[in-house]
Amino acid sequence: MLHRCTAVKVLVVEDDTALREALLALLAAWGYGLAQAADGVAALAICAREAIDLVLLDVGLPDLDGLEVCRRLRERPGHQPLVLMLTARDASADKVEGLERGADDYVVKPFDPPVLQARLRALLRRRDRPLSSVLAWGPLQLVPGQTVLQLGPRRLELTRKEALLLETLLRAGGLSCSKAQLLDASADGRRAVGEDTIKAHMRNLRAKLSAAGAPPDLIETVYGLGYRLNPSHAH
Repeated sequence: MLHRCTAVKVLVVEDDTALREALLALLAAWGYGLAQAADGVAALAICAREAIDLVLLDVGLPDLDGLEVCRRLRERPGHQPLVLMLTARDASADKVEGLERGADDYVVKPFDPPVLQARLRALLRRRDRPLSSVLAWGPLQLVPGQTVLQLGPRRLELTRKEALLLETLLRAGGLSCSKAQLLDASADGRRAVGEDTIKAHMRNLRAKLSAAGAPPDLIETVYGLGYRLNPSHAH
């Protein structure tokens, strides 16, 4: 059955005509409402006059690049669309810069359509959150989209996937997160990850948290399902 999302409007900002049309065809097939722009100036104008839920934003635009478009969007008062950056830049510094400019996530070209669809769904589940919200569990604090974790007085640097996994657990508020949810949350723009990869990232995340002073059982394994944050450490 086709998953219909007609209440959700996505703005595709891409100067490559063939790629833009391919993205629009995919998004239409997935049931999203659509708008399109070939440059940053047009994208900002559309966002100023229409209620856009998510902007699929290419970094390499001919006038204002995607990073500058994102920065200007985040400076505007009122409604804040989610921003999924579409980039051919795979360097960590480029990804960090995009997130610091206010992007919610990124997809690296070339990408698999099922992975793009999963990233869109994961982001849209968060579309009603305040932009500057802080997720907390006991002494642990994480700003969505960032990779630096505050654990009491200590700051801890996570990898992107570790941060996405932890954000998913924090949003669940102590409820169990299935392996499917975690696979969805930690997918990148080029390939899906498997359960063994999730286990490895979760093992590394637990080790980092424990080394920084978090309780060793802060993240619990829910056998046969997935993981959750231990409710006894919520306060």
